[in-house]
Amino acid sequence: MSEIKLSATRIETFLECKFKYHCNYIDHLPKVSNPAFRLGTAVHEALDLAGKIWMEKGMIDSLAKKRIIKHYHKIAIQEGIQDMGIYKEGEQLIRNRINNFEIGNKILGLEVKFGFMGGPNITTKQGVPLMGAIDKAIEYDEDTILIVDYKTSKTAPTGDQLKENIQLSIYDLVASIQWPQYKRIILSLDMLKSEMLYTYRTEAQRAHFEEYLKDIYDAMIKFTKKEAKPQLNVFCPWCDYKEYCEEYKKACKKSDYKFLSTVSLPDEELIKEWREVKSIKKILEMREQEIEMLLTEKIKRFDVNPKHGEEEVYIRQNSRTTYDKEKIAKLLDYDEFRSVVSSIDKRSIESFMSKNPAFRAKLEREQAFTTSYTSPFLAMRKIRNGKGEPVSDDEENTAEQFPIKD
Repeated sequence: MSEIKLSATRIETFLECKFKYHCNYIDHLPKVSNPAFRLGTAVHEALDLAGKIWMEKGMIDSLAKKRIIKHYHKIAIQEGIQDMGIYKEGEQLIRNRINNFEIGNKILGLEVKFGFMGGPNITTKQGVPLMGAIDKAIEYDEDTILIVDYKTSKTAPTGDQLKENIQLSIYDLVASIQWPQYKRIILSLDMLKSEMLYTYRTEAQRAHFEEYLKDIYDAMIKFTKKEAKPQLNVFCPWCDYKEYCEEYKKACKKSDYKFLSTVSLPDEELIKEWREVKSIKKILEMREQEIEMLLTEKIKRFDVNPKHGEEEVYIRQNSRTTYDKEKIAKLLDYDEFRSVVSSIDKRSIESFMSKNPAFRAKLEREQAFTTSYTSPFLAMRKIRNGKGEPVSDDEENTAEQFPIKD
């Protein structure tokens, strides 16, 4: 077996399914890329060029913007992005980001590779070699480094998911080794379709993660073909190796449920049917959860909303904003304070901001509010002009919704 270097993808594949891991990392069977991966590649390369221009010139002028967009078009065509909606969406993501590219003091590195293609070899204290590429490393101030990972996903992770994200934890560990001069490491997922999300790791969390990596590494070293058994899960329908998997083929066989007419059934048969229906009800509830998980993963992995007639299923997330009332009070003069002091809540603050747009800029500078996301859930909506578009609040409230069950 060749040398093993741990990456976030390798770890997640190993935990997800040992059969898939064996097909990918040991047998090296060919993989088929999906539309979401192709979009991610094109967007990443365009933003990488934007970063290089910024590092060279300290700005991105109109000519540079045209050059960046042209580069995106080139990569998108190379990647074979056929859906014009996805193609245009990627271009808009890049335009939005390069219009707000500046952050921190300076960019320390772009597409910073480690463990491959000439990048430095990074090894944990326990001797575990790591591999990956950091999209962007920024000096935020003289004591702080910001690590940014671009994401083209439609959904944002919850706060708990950010804390447990394996890729960000690896980047945190690598940054602590690669740039030891910085006292603080901030981790960010740049959700290109929404906003930047931030998290961090404490020294204790970092040390615990290193131990976790050692356990995973040891298990991979000892891994044999006998252990390469399929593990059925919600990701199976999009696995590149499902055609080789006998367990998946068995799972695809569907059972039919036939219900008897209840009109002329005697009591004994009616009670028997009632009991059977109760059992079937539980099976169907579990089936509903399974289908919801499959639809959710399909949207996340392929970045496309499944359609049925004039409707489509999409993932909806509610955001929750909380305000730091003490900081807000300091930013208001006496008259302004009196207008909201009776109840400084989300609604009153946002009502005040709608009348005073400049006030939002003050809140942002003082970091007087935070935004978090609930767990995503599925919902149905009408398709307008051949594609899904946001609907009004009233329509959203009456839309058919399907909370995703754990």
